[in-house]
Amino acid sequence: MLLIKFNIKLIQQRVINYIFTSKYKLKFFNMKLLTFFRNGILKSSFALILYVGTTQHAHAQGFYTTTTPPTTARPSLDKLRATLLDGNKNPGYVFLALHRAAWIDGTPENSVVAVAKAANNRNVDMIEIDLKTSKDGKVYLMHDDYLQRTTNFLDMYPNTYGTGKDNYGKASEYSWNELSSLRLKNEEKTYTNEKIPLLQDAITIALGAGVFLQLDINDDITFRQAMKVVQAANAFSVVMFKGNKTPKQFIPFFNLLTEAQKKQIIFAPFIKPDSTPDDATTADPMKFYEQWETWRKANPAYTGVAGLYEMVFRTPADTNLFQVAQKIRAGGKRTGIFSAQPEYYKGRYIGNVNINQCCANNPENDRRGDFDFILAPNNNKNAGINGYIITDEVTTFLEFFPNRIIQ
Repeated sequence: MLLIKFNIKLIQQRVINYIFTSKYKLKFFNMKLLTFFRNGILKSSFALILYVGTTQHAHAQGFYTTTTPPTTARPSLDKLRATLLDGNKNPGYVFLALHRAAWIDGTPENSVVAVAKAANNRNVDMIEIDLKTSKDGKVYLMHDDYLQRTTNFLDMYPNTYGTGKDNYGKASEYSWNELSSLRLKNEEKTYTNEKIPLLQDAITIALGAGVFLQLDINDDITFRQAMKVVQAANAFSVVMFKGNKTPKQFIPFFNLLTEAQKKQIIFAPFIKPDSTPDDATTADPMKFYEQWETWRKANPAYTGVAGLYEMVFRTPADTNLFQVAQKIRAGGKRTGIFSAQPEYYKGRYIGNVNINQCCANNPENDRRGDFDFILAPNNNKNAGINGYIITDEVTTFLEFFPNRIIQ
């Protein structure tokens, strides 16, 4: 008897990613049905039928695999930087940023192998990685706040059980010596021989390959420590910082740098529904953007700081963000976005049960995985993304941008 093991979460994610990111997506797909699907109600035969139906088309294209690199070399870092920071230069060129590096097909996310695979793919312009800081100050690659989902932490610490409110497995509460002994798991939850890498490991790969690293950082301690690592490695030529920081919030980190480094650093502020300007108590994304532009005009030598922006719009109702995006583009700058169905992993456990692994509230309303939407929200191309797209799906990206050339 042939036994086939199906990872239901993986099936669900791949089907939904295909539905929303394919150029030929199923526009008639019922959104209520998607809700049931994401909540795990339709887990049996229908999920399998959808999976087989989509993967027959998807795998035929190499949808979930890294595509064969073009014969031409990746553009130089100087050309990539010049294009990234000028919306009028090579205006049709959109940057491919690979989400958590190349983690599909058995490679653990945010691993050395994943970064190397991404760097070796000529199609990839940027590698997006997530960073955390150890208890003793080492900056390493990790997405989750907790270690259980992506490592063999539970095997290494089997006699300790979390309450869901304590630090059991919290990434920042362990020393680098403890962290470096853990093994990474892949998307199928299979243990590999890969270990947690340091930021310096990824920098070394990026410098050798001439590809950008895009750093996703969610706390100020890691932001500061990461900047010190990049500074020590003299690697601002291959690193892009980003975050939801106002000018006043950014300046203390900026002042850690030498004058030459200040002229080289790239920092993309987030434009979010809750973006709040300096000295304000309520969110105002437009004023947040305008405040950054005022800072830019007062500091013209630092072309990479607010030289582009990352948009965080999710639904057709985010009209105030579309207005900001349109104004950014009218000013000759680029915008980027994260494009995937939301998987908001935290990895926190009660005992050995993951209590908040997945997913965002009302994920069926999140349209970031729909390329048509992010490139022309509410059919407005002037507000669409023109800078970079963070995605797991290389082939889908290339369906939309088959002839990317930097002059």
